[in-house]
Amino acid sequence: MKTLLTNIFNHDFSGGGDFTEQFFAHELTLADLRKACSVICGSYADIGGQAIPAAIRIKGNGPGAPFAILAQLHGNEPAGLAGILLAMALSGAERLERDIIGIIGNPLAAAQYFDAWEKSPRLRQEKRDAYRCGLADDETLLPDMNRIPEDFLSRPTGDPHIARAQELYHVGKHVMGIVDIHSARGNLVCVTDHKRAADLKCSPIRNILDGLAEAISANASKAARVQTFKTILAPLPNIESHTGIEAGRHESTEAPRLASSFTLSLLHRLGIASAPPLEKKETGIFTRYCVQPRLTYADLKHNDTLSANDRIYLAKACRKVENIPKNSDRVAVRKSNGFYEMQTILEFFVRPAGELEYGICQYEEMEAIAKNQVVAVAVPSGTAFTAPFAFSGIFVSKSGTLYDKDPSVGPWPVAATAIDKIKFCYPCEVGEMKLPI
Repeated sequence: MKTLLTNIFNHDFSGGGDFTEQFFAHELTLADLRKACSVICGSYADIGGQAIPAAIRIKGNGPGAPFAILAQLHGNEPAGLAGILLAMALSGAERLERDIIGIIGNPLAAAQYFDAWEKSPRLRQEKRDAYRCGLADDETLLPDMNRIPEDFLSRPTGDPHIARAQELYHVGKHVMGIVDIHSARGNLVCVTDHKRAADLKCSPIRNILDGLAEAISANASKAARVQTFKTILAPLPNIESHTGIEAGRHESTEAPRLASSFTLSLLHRLGIASAPPLEKKETGIFTRYCVQPRLTYADLKHNDTLSANDRIYLAKACRKVENIPKNSDRVAVRKSNGFYEMQTILEFFVRPAGELEYGICQYEEMEAIAKNQVVAVAVPSGTAFTAPFAFSGIFVSKSGTLYDKDPSVGPWPVAATAIDKIKFCYPCEVGEMKLPI
């Protein structure tokens, strides 16, 4: 571990000094995180008498059951590795008061993700989205490691997905707490799970999702009921602290810093890290996103004008060029015959096919949407889909052009015949909350 830290930070943390300043002075890159992934994937940790692969025990100064840092439960979410690197640096600086288990949730998908990144580092992160779960030899998407069958403990271990779920559950039975670090397809920064409000003291993340796991489970396949990693660990009495976060966009430069900063504040609050957190003041005030049942496109308000050949795109109303959303690459125009046509923005500027009506664009995670706001449009009929109430959306329907392997994203454009089957988003009621911390 010391060699890894020196290679990444060019610093020996055992030399004393201001730990927080030394660690956060370096902006962790994907190349740095890949080095950490390689070391952890090549390691085994003895936990409760069982050798757990793709896990590493980071030594602390004191006794007691270890604490776990879980990274890459989805392979394309590398930010959690920054939390494990933080624990390694704390250990090297003699600032860790309890052992830490650093573990990669899906080592196969993690390795595939970094291999794909190394081959084509300049490609958009969406091109590596399949490594969220990993790909089988025939290029089909493997099972999601955060969607675990209810009977996973009784299933044979010949299936790598089941075997890893059983290993993670075994780890869960032998730790006093765990932080599960995720990142997102969009700019999602929030606490997704927290067993104890006090564990969020001095957290750099001030948004809290409430009811996420329940909303996901409610929409799982009825043929094979699944649960999230949180729900399988929830009944374990040994876990005093269980926290999960989304640290932002998968490959943003901010995500590793946010993941490691949150990890430091949590470990400090638990008495595991003697180094102080970056955030020093605490008001107890957070923004609460209460997750509601998911909306399909059919749940949006629309009139009875859809045609059989319609395709429905995410859109924002804009009748002036200056109002075209900055992230639009196409527009929908109303032709003289009343039907609608798609044009690239360049095509529209050079030779408009009709009157400008909508900018075709991807809605952002946690973006506020007003009641009756147009959120999608059908082409060629021009049928508008509007929000039935005000909300902020998470896990918003994504462009099928970019996300071509995962039907769970609710890929658009959507066929008119499929609007009752395709997810638009999980809406959230938003309000302020004060936690007793």
